[in-house]
Amino acid sequence: MAKKRTLLHEDPRWEEFSDDFAGDLVGFAIDVVELPPTPQQITLYTSVAPSRSMVSVASGHGTGKTTALATIVLWHLLCYPQSITLLTANDMAQLKATLWKEIGMAVERIRQGPYGWIAEHIEILANGSMRILGFTDTWFVESKTANEKTANKMAGRHGEWLMIIGDEASTLPDAVVTTLRGALTEEHNRMLLTSQATRNVGFFFRTHHDLSKLNGGDWTPLVFSSLESPLVSEQALKELWDSYDADERRVRLMGMFPQESGKHMMNLPVATAMYQRGRIIGEDEPYGWVVLSDIASGEGLRDKSTIVVARVIGYGDRGPDARRVEVAAIPLVTNNVRSNVFAGAVAEQGAYYDSVIYAVDSGGLGINVCQDLEDLGKPLHRINWGNPCFQNKNKERYINLRAQAMHQAARAAKEGRLSILTGEHRNAMLSQSSRIPKTFTDRGRIRVPPKHSKEWEGMASPDLWDAVCFAFIEGLVYTASQEKGGDEHSLGDSFESQVEELFGDVV
Repeated sequence: MAKKRTLLHEDPRWEEFSDDFAGDLVGFAIDVVELPPTPQQITLYTSVAPSRSMVSVASGHGTGKTTALATIVLWHLLCYPQSITLLTANDMAQLKATLWKEIGMAVERIRQGPYGWIAEHIEILANGSMRILGFTDTWFVESKTANEKTANKMAGRHGEWLMIIGDEASTLPDAVVTTLRGALTEEHNRMLLTSQATRNVGFFFRTHHDLSKLNGGDWTPLVFSSLESPLVSEQALKELWDSYDADERRVRLMGMFPQESGKHMMNLPVATAMYQRGRIIGEDEPYGWVVLSDIASGEGLRDKSTIVVARVIGYGDRGPDARRVEVAAIPLVTNNVRSNVFAGAVAEQGAYYDSVIYAVDSGGLGINVCQDLEDLGKPLHRINWGNPCFQNKNKERYINLRAQAMHQAARAAKEGRLSILTGEHRNAMLSQSSRIPKTFTDRGRIRVPPKHSKEWEGMASPDLWDAVCFAFIEGLVYTASQEKGGDEHSLGDSFESQVEELFGDVV
């Protein structure tokens, strides 16, 4: 006859274990998980440990937040009898790829350490759940996507030892968080919210403002800056600081909420400066010509097809090889050209320039224009900026190519790397370029909201500025012009830099 398994609460070692660590989360991290905490993690552990704690963490990159969450989950599971821990997030796949991976690693560290016996009572399941063996329905950790249906189900669970953790909480729906908060009715219940501080509205934002203990509320607000984390090297910090704009630094590094002025990619003074700086590419530099075209998709009289002609040079987004662009001409902005003849107009504009490249929006009616240009034998870069970025660094930073191109164009304008040399359609250009909305996803990636959403504040499709932004889209390769002699060496240098830029971080 098989020997009956000893349940955790029957194990003579467990009562002493619980007495030692239930009130000592820092000690649990050091002695049980054997992962000495950073000062920021110690602050988190001591804030979470008391009963009825409600803690909200706004965090930058590299602060060890996910590792700390894994430790907290295991502490609550192992130290309290028949405890229930509920994990919720908008992106369950991301939760499984990050937090549950850390939980699995932490369990293995426990298994190899002085309290390895307790790991034998844990069962991790493939569906994003974990339980104490023998207590399938009463002693467990479970994960649910954040929506009203699952929130109501989760809120229906009650218990003396109940903890709710909301990850990437800045984008959790207010109704969901409010419902979950309302489930904490007993003496030893806890709630923990963690996120990058991506939005200036919502429940998570309020936990750091009117709902915080600093303002008489119930929430302990913690801010974890990457600049203060020993887990981020000085070199990595410098690289990130130099590559981010001011709002990205606040959100992704400093754990701070974006400034209200950051709701647009750039402001009117920056846009106006594009008309004031003159030439920024020397005639002796190996620049190339590009013809950029956005095709009207038939959204009405305010939706216009556009052709922009520009000089471009460089392949980076910062440093000496950062892309510079001069808009030399805007020969066409119209809603009165049929797409079936538009390719001829685009090709005609490129005929005046040496070694020209065409970059054309291939969405909607633009696909026909692209096909016609290819039939004419023109070197074409199709713009599909709803697609994700190709380079790893851009995938992590932008939700898609549209956000990447628009953000890099705005950054170039701020840094003096974008100049407009023609006064054609100046008012439209200033209006469009200074009003492009910018938001952040739950993972802190830059996002341009869908057209006609409330963030656009009634602005029509920015077709003219769209075309200019095409010059900054990832992967747009130009051919150095032969208008000036002696370019052979420059062409080689340009090719080397473009290969490094396009493929340097692809793994």
